[in-house]
Amino acid sequence: MAVTVTTLKNSHKEAIVKVSGTAATGTIDISTLLADNQALEVGGTPTVAITGFHVNALSGATVTVNRNSVAVLNIPGPSVDTVQFNMYGFVDTVEDDQDIDVVIAGAAADIYLFLRKTGGYATTHEPAYYGAYDDITAVGS
Repeated sequence: MAVTVTTLKNSHKEAIVKVSGTAATGTIDISTLLADNQALEVGGTPTVAITGFHVNALSGATVTVNRNSVAVLNIPGPSVDTVQFNMYGFVDTVEDDQDIDVVIAGAAADIYLFLRKTGGYATTHEPAYYGAYDDITAVGS
């Protein structure tokens, strides 16, 4: 069975991505996590922190989350668990400028990754109004 990668939520600051299946690897390309009216910053590098996860792994399954071949999560089944790292005062920023590979082995599993966009993403929305400190002759002021 193949692994499927589905983006469930994608806003300007966060994304929730579900990876499910068995015996394969799914890749989350962080440069494609663009919300409406959002683009990558010119010359910038997108960075995405993992703020938590929810996993449902059957007995015999193993879910491994890698970034640039560095294991950042390793979850053996059977497991049904939700962890919010920011509840403990941190987020996982290991290799945060690299794509996310999710390896599901042994048996079927689902993992929902809660992601925070921490850099490299810019809004392309130009409001139709100006504030007291805006320069109406310059785009993006």
